[in-house]
Amino acid sequence: MPETRAAVDVRSATVVKQLVIQRTITSSPERVFDAFTDPDQLTKWWWPAGFACPAAEVDLRIGGKYRLAMEWPGSIPAEAQFSHYMGGEYYEIDRPHRLVMSGRAVNDEQGELFATLIEVTFEAREGGTALTMRQSYFEPMPPAEAMAGAEQGWSEQLDKLERLLTD
Repeated sequence: MPETRAAVDVRSATVVKQLVIQRTITSSPERVFDAFTDPDQLTKWWWPAGFACPAAEVDLRIGGKYRLAMEWPGSIPAEAQFSHYMGGEYYEIDRPHRLVMSGRAVNDEQGELFATLIEVTFEAREGGTALTMRQSYFEPMPPAEAMAGAEQGWSEQLDKLERLLTD
């Protein structure tokens, strides 16, 4: 049986790398914030192109947890929807200005694969919301292919978010 790893305390761990994405979205900060915290909306935009979020659970409170199922193209049956997921805990909730949470990649066989700290700010701007997403990475780092595609992945899922909010 593969070794399971202990959860990383992302609030005190040493940051190894950060990714910062900035985007202006043509919706109000309230609508964008809600899209980050409402399970129904998360299933429509979370994960990059080619992946789906078949299920989302959100307990939106400080210390509350969330889980976002990951469906790889054609590979995970519905009965195993949470066998691969990202989840975490909410540390800061300031609707509609700021959201801080852990981001933990988990699978049933190995437990937590890696953990990040995700900080998102939502600032009202003329014509919409200036969104800034800062993702901090710690040891153990995500696999090289995941790190190589992180910026593109966030960009693709924010494209999906924009389409959702303009429909």
